[in-house]
Amino acid sequence: MYSSHGTAPADWSEAALLAQLYDWEHDGFRDDIALYSALGRRTGGSVLELACGTGRILAGLVDDGFHVVGVDRSPDMLERARVRLAHARGAAELVLADMREGVLPGTHGLIVFGLDAFGLVHDPVQQTDTLDRVRAALQGDGVVVLDLVHVGSLADHPHGIPVLQRSGADEEIDANVTKWMVLELHPAAQLIEWRCFYDISWRPGGFRRVTETVEIRTFGRYEIELLLARAGLRVEAMYGDYELGPFQDDSRRMLVVARRHDG
Repeated sequence: MYSSHGTAPADWSEAALLAQLYDWEHDGFRDDIALYSALGRRTGGSVLELACGTGRILAGLVDDGFHVVGVDRSPDMLERARVRLAHARGAAELVLADMREGVLPGTHGLIVFGLDAFGLVHDPVQQTDTLDRVRAALQGDGVVVLDLVHVGSLADHPHGIPVLQRSGADEEIDANVTKWMVLELHPAAQLIEWRCFYDISWRPGGFRRVTETVEIRTFGRYEIELLLARAGLRVEAMYGDYELGPFQDDSRRMLVVARRHDG
């Protein structure tokens, strides 16, 4: 479906392969799109997704009739998003930029930090600055949603050892892929570290291992409420799953919905 400058997948850069492997893992995941679509219909206006990656969420929202804008700092991720959205029914704009820097484009009814995107902002000053700019980019009745990992749900996961996460065919690159992951929790730094190893066996023959380390900042409930309040955003609701279940000790996600507070 996609290509990387017309070259065979075995010759792609590591960044291009990681973008493709992200889709191999996540393309079938749609649990969050209905929530964003419902919130977008409530607020009206366009939808801005920060750290939009390859456009999985954007494509779902465009299919529901929204005008969407996506921001990401990875050219390889955005290239896949461009291909994905090329024949979209609605309007879509993609911007190559770091969400932690500069003015966010436009004014929007809904701003989305999907699947741990806000956790990519580690520095407290950058967290505050980013939320200040989010507030400035919200229309008067606009809403921001942060989909955060709940670190408590990872307490019983194996730490420090490779765990098989997924194995199967990747038809796009004509290969079989096995993903191993090593999880490390760093409570003092409030960081989750995922070391990912993708073993790619090309069907014509050959093998390649691609590695990636992702560090996600974790947040407590009251910490995120204070960060939002400091930026002039008031928490409207907090959920533990995409079906709007309550946020509890065993919740896997912490979904925070906040709106502008002008008082």
